[in-house]
Amino acid sequence: MTKPGTWDFGLSAEQEARAEQLHTESIIVDMVNQHPGGMNIFREYDERQLEQVFGDVGDGFFGLSQAIFAPYQLAATGQSNLIYDWWLESGITVAPRAVMMGPQDAIAPLAAYANEMEFMAELDWLRPITTTEEIRQAKKDGVIAQYGYCQPVYGLSSNIEDINGAYDQGLRMLMLTYNRQDYVGAGCTEPTNAGISMYGQQVVKRCNELGIIVDTSHCSTQTTLDACRMSETPVFANHSCAQGVYNHARGKNDEELDALAETGGVLGIVTVPFFLSGEENPTIEAVLDHIDYIAGRIGTDHIGIGTDWPMQAPEDIVEATLGGMVEEIGFREEDNISTTKTLMGFVDYRDMRNITRGLVARGYDDDQIKGILGENFMRCHAAVCD
Repeated sequence: MTKPGTWDFGLSAEQEARAEQLHTESIIVDMVNQHPGGMNIFREYDERQLEQVFGDVGDGFFGLSQAIFAPYQLAATGQSNLIYDWWLESGITVAPRAVMMGPQDAIAPLAAYANEMEFMAELDWLRPITTTEEIRQAKKDGVIAQYGYCQPVYGLSSNIEDINGAYDQGLRMLMLTYNRQDYVGAGCTEPTNAGISMYGQQVVKRCNELGIIVDTSHCSTQTTLDACRMSETPVFANHSCAQGVYNHARGKNDEELDALAETGGVLGIVTVPFFLSGEENPTIEAVLDHIDYIAGRIGTDHIGIGTDWPMQAPEDIVEATLGGMVEEIGFREEDNISTTKTLMGFVDYRDMRNITRGLVARGYDDDQIKGILGENFMRCHAAVCD
């Protein structure tokens, strides 16, 4: 297996040294991160350890969460620090911490996920944060900062006051919709392209009042445009891509890119292969193609990283759990979801260096690279949340 973070970009020794320094010194924000292990980390554990933590893996969200948090359980019980080592190797400073919020009929799967997260709370190298200064301190201290984020797979609660409760739990970025239509507005796979509802307007206003960044990653075009028009603070699409490169529902078109930029917001580029390209085996170059396109359209100040892939679970468990949920959570046949496919050059988060190295290869300067890796997020986080 190729050593992580060594995709061949044809860099000179001087360029490699520059990329390494940038990656080491920068605050690296992965706005939507699926944990560093991917499917590979499970090959490194003793089979008896995995049998102990997996037990009988459940279905759907519960089964997937059992797998995702197994490395943290092994760390919390003193059996293996491998997950910490892989976090450090990735170089990531900031990743999301899920803040759960949803309608009544989603309480059970969300609660199951929250229960699994308890293992993370026992680890002192994972640090929940709410301010930009806390992020910078986490970088100095060599720990992973976790900002509060809600991705409403089953839709948001219809009680606006639940947003206040989530804020008190550390929520600092809220995605308005997932794929389907809900109380707030239309998602990106709905055929109607409806915009934000009257209730959704209240959600945007409440986020502005509290200091929560509005995110539109899974929103329809009109919902995204409405959010940009209504919000008084920067609007994000923290894990998306450019339809101008590859026309996928999870990407943003030029009008949306322009609207996000006009708010001062940021679009985070995914590493999800089937969102980025229609090629059979896309590579890390596809990520850079989307960055180049967006930079040419709205500038590098509005670009970040939100990988969203790959999932941290063994391949068979990903197929058995997430694979069975694809239609339930609003994806369609034409979305070409392949739950175990990864980008060549980004198979787990130790490959995060390939993004930095690729930006050097594409000719971006140091300030632009630092912005894309994290400082663009930091600027907006400070403006909205501090």
